[in-house]
Amino acid sequence: MNRKNLNWWLSSITNVGVLFGLVFVGYEIRQNTVQLRAESSQSITESVNALNAGTYSDPELAELLIRGTEDLGALSPVERSRFDAYQFSRLNIAEYVLDLEREGVSDLNFRYVEWIVRQFNEKPGLRAFIREHEDTYVGSEDLLARLLGESPNR
Repeated sequence: MNRKNLNWWLSSITNVGVLFGLVFVGYEIRQNTVQLRAESSQSITESVNALNAGTYSDPELAELLIRGTEDLGALSPVERSRFDAYQFSRLNIAEYVLDLEREGVSDLNFRYVEWIVRQFNEKPGLRAFIREHEDTYVGSEDLLARLLGESPNR
């Protein structure tokens, strides 16, 4: 075997090794993406469950949320403060979901944002809440427009 053939074989073996290395890296990136999506879905679920657990364990909170969802004026100042805090927590979770979707890390089958938007568009107390806080809302303009019914749901 001459030197030219030996170089060709060594180069070919090296190229095949590089190709297998790239395939392996691609596989690892895909596995990492799957893991990140699973973790983000778990994180969202835990946040929603924690928020809901507070409601389930506190009948007074559940009752004021029901009343406030229909009519903000039916709430006392203390109840209104609790109602607002609860709604801002829900919106924070929705913003987190949108951030993860924008980064391509979220499971796109997780429809929390669409659910929140539908509620804010259908319930009079929630519509009044978001209109009242429209000028001071610190979340994304996209979500705010959707909550106000000014932007179509995706």
